[in-house]
Amino acid sequence: MSARPRRASLVTAAAAIVALAAACGGGGSSASSPLPTGAHAHDQTLLAGRKVFSAECATCHGSGGQGGVGPTFNDGRLLRDFPNPSDQVTFVSQGKGVMPAFAGVLTPTQLAEVVAYERKVLSKRR
Repeated sequence: MSARPRRASLVTAAAAIVALAAACGGGGSSASSPLPTGAHAHDQTLLAGRKVFSAECATCHGSGGQGGVGPTFNDGRLLRDFPNPSDQVTFVSQGKGVMPAFAGVLTPTQLAEVVAYERKVLSKRR
């Protein structure tokens, strides 16, 4: 492969990475993410988590947690993969693979709020 096609491939790959990173950094609207219901309808932690989710997570995971660039939260896998909420907080905080780390973006309280929202509002046990 000559230097020119290799350079074009690198530029294309870099542009795709930049686009993915920009797309998954926020821009969601809390109006489109589901509200807590029932006994959780007025839970301030879940309402705060909804705002964080909409701002930081919905672009990749979908406004209703249905997935997209990031995996779905609606198929029960989240609760199977992270039976302990603190393990999920650690994962969101540190990131892995294409999942960015949010430790420098969200406070520990916000991390706990968004994880609680994902688990109690968006996830379904199977």
